[in-house]
This record gives sequence, structure tokens and C-alpha cells, in this order.
Amino acid sequence: MKKTVMSLFTAALLTLASSGLYAAEGKTMLFHLKTSLKHDDAQICVAYNEIWAALAEGLKVKVLVDADAINTFKIGWRGKDDIEDYKIPENLRQALAEQFTGNKLDDTPKTYGDFLNLLRDKGAEFYVNSSFLVVAKIDDQLGTVENLSAKFFKPIGLKEMFRLRTGADYYMVY
Repeated sequence: MKKTVMSLFTAALLTLASSGLYAAEGKTMLFHLKTSLKHDDAQICVAYNEIWAALAEGLKVKVLVDADAINTFKIGWRGKDDIEDYKIPENLRQALAEQFTGNKLDDTPKTYGDFLNLLRDKGAEFYVNSSFLVVAKIDDQLGTVENLSAKFFKPIGLKEMFRLRTGADYYMVY
């Protein structure tokens, strides 16, 4: 009896999976980065890994850089931000290579700056809270990213941020 029930359950799951009810493709996932590298490096580093996983699953990925996370991308006195030269540990690079590049370590980023560019190149869209840029004295006016290393971040206002959150099928905060 147990085997029959399990077989029916397994068959039902396989049918559901093949019908597309579990398919993520075509859905949107919003990653909301709020914690800076200086306060907790695990948050933003894990987010990069999850963003790559979402892209690999066919999701449309949007990333909102907000609050203290913006400071991670602020250009410092050396002309760099806090994360662009931050090396990815070799054991993590190997794990990423196994999961995403068919074990091609050369196709796996070496730094988080390279990782950010890879995510953009794979289709992730990046947005930044323009109000926080002004409040944090990173940029003097709304709509600019001249003092951020990632010039491809699109500054958006509060209404657009609200629409990003409410329009996403899935939402993750880091």
C-alpha cells in the first residue's frame, strides 16, 4: 500500500513539474540588497550567488541596491569601492564552477567586481535608491551615480522602488 501511494505521489509530482506549474522561467525575482559589505560581508556575497542561481533558472532578475548596501559601491579615496577587488575564496569559486560553468574555473569570477559584471552581462538589472544616494551624501542630486563604481546602476525614486517590490513574483532581502 505504501509503495502504491508513494508511486502515485511521485507520478503526480512529476506531472506537475512537467506541466510547468513549478517552472520559474519567465517570472521575476527581486533581490533587495540593504546590508553593506562592511557590516556583514556574508549578506552581499550570498546574494551574488543566489542572483546567479536565479538567472540560471531562467528568472528575470532585478536587484535593488538600497540603504547601507549603497556604501559598498561608493568610490573611496583610492578610486575604488569596497567590493570590486574583494577576492572570491577559491573553494567557493570551485563550488560555483561546478554548479554554473560545467567545472570551468576560468569562466568563474575571481573577484566580486568581476562577479557583479558577470551578473549584469547575464541579464540582471540593477537599480539604486536615488533618495538614499542624496541622504548618504554619495551624490548631490537625484538620478546620478557618478560617485558609485557601478555606473550601470539605474537610480530610481520611491514610487519605482515600490513598483519593483510589488511587481516581483519572488522577493529576497539581504
